Amino acid sequence: MKLTFLGTAAAEGVPAVFCNCPTCRRAKERGGKEIRTRSQILIDDDMLFDFPMDTYLHMLRYKLDLSKIRHVLITHAHMDHCYPQEFCMRGGPFARELSEQNVEVLCDATVKRMFLNDTAREIRPEIAESIEVTVLRPYDAVERDGTVITALPAAHTVGEDCLVYCVERGGKAVALLNDTGILDIDVYKRLSGMGVKLDCAAFDCTYGAKRHGAGRHMGLYDIVDQTELMKKAGVLSDNAKIVATHFSHNTDLDFDGMKSAAEPHGIIVAYDGMELCV
Repeated sequence: MKLTFLGTAAAEGVPAVFCNCPTCRRAKERGGKEIRTRSQILIDDDMLFDFPMDTYLHMLRYKLDLSKIRHVLITHAHMDHCYPQEFCMRGGPFARELSEQNVEVLCDATVKRMFLNDTAREIRPEIAESIEVTVLRPYDAVERDGTVITALPAAHTVGEDCLVYCVERGGKAVALLNDTGILDIDVYKRLSGMGVKLDCAAFDCTYGAKRHGAGRHMGLYDIVDQTELMKKAGVLSDNAKIVATHFSHNTDLDFDGMKSAAEPHGIIVAYDGMELCV
């Protein structure tokens, strides 16, 4: 399984859209790995984790055929993770010669309502018919084309059953864990009880080289703690890759600074365009 980190930023991006802080000025000047677009992960070439407003930019930058995407896993209803208006263009006359005629969006009930409401005014009936929106609840597991997708409860927006996901494919398993705050060990025990052994876990790291504690996001030292909980629950393989992603400009760290803080803990710092084979 190949993971491509198309975007690795929190909602405002790095540099943030209206910001002139030192971190954002530095990112504009240096470019490269200092530039972070909104978070999105491509799984092989047929599945997406989240669908932010930067999806079009990702298509251009990485020369993607987005019509090949068969399944889109959406975590929650914030616009940097769910921008459904783009789906209005998935068919004629806006798109021709699609690689796949149909696509499925997997999400919570709030996202489904948002998706249908936000596309209702402009989507053509024939395009709407090609898009299936499937609601999952925590611990629902579905199989799609030989891939098992398990929804897990996220700690994020009050009033919404936000999700994160475990994806099992080709004998490998990855946990994609943003946006979320710290999760209880019972989540990992439940996943272990399903027979899952994770080869990779990609964590929210909005707060950079800090410990956020209780809240809607994590920092580096929350990831360290969560990794230990995974080990105690028996859900993490011995050689699992641990990745930090979803960074805010408010960390005040450049890429090298974040990498230096993460390396002693064996944590990989993601950057836009990073490919990881699991």
